Amino acid sequence: MSLHVAMIETCMDMLQYVRMNTSEMSEDQVIVALIGASVFNSMASAFKLLLSGYYQSSGLQIRYIMESGWLLDYLMTDRKLMQEWKATPEDKRQSVFRPGKIRDALDKRDGFKEKRREAHYKRLCVLCGHPTFAGFAMLRPEPTADAHMGPFLVPSLLKACIQELVQVSITASQAFMRFFPPKTLSDYKARVHFIETNGDWMEKVFDKRPDPTSVNELKKLIAQLEARQRQ
Repeated sequence: MSLHVAMIETCMDMLQYVRMNTSEMSEDQVIVALIGASVFNSMASAFKLLLSGYYQSSGLQIRYIMESGWLLDYLMTDRKLMQEWKATPEDKRQSVFRPGKIRDALDKRDGFKEKRREAHYKRLCVLCGHPTFAGFAMLRPEPTADAHMGPFLVPSLLKACIQELVQVSITASQAFMRFFPPKTLSDYKARVHFIETNGDWMEKVFDKRPDPTSVNELKKLIAQLEARQRQ
């Protein structure tokens, strides 16, 4: 759980770093930065709520992060979509940019046929996003107990919410970062920190670490540039 929390914090740090250290943004980047701000706030809200014992409410924020991450990933597939998304009126947004359409487009791009994005989204909708009988499980201290009004501590729900939050935080942060290619030495150092922390997380959770070759080469280049700066 501590590793999950550290990874969530790293995702938030990355969102904040990009917003604070990108001096000149294009119009599209400004839109992405606004989405990033809402995602950052939802990460903080989800974490505060789950630590406070409001698991169902935390799940609402987690679903928002998930949907925002997929939206950013989708907008990256065609840069013309950014302005279209911005200009589409609300009465047409659900038909043009509805979550199901975005999920299907991403699955098609990635060659995924298992519909796992859809299953993940629906699970959060049922448990946290809509008034359903199944969702009352998020309000029960015990499976057979009555629903509880107010905060309560259930380790299994706490663990489940943190696991959900870290997954959607990573996805959203990675999609966000693609709109802001690193330019400065500080930018590259921040990216390396994010990639290495993510690698530590993947190795612990999935027993599989991404190929470190490119990151190691980048670290050597950073070290060389820092050495020249000190000369």
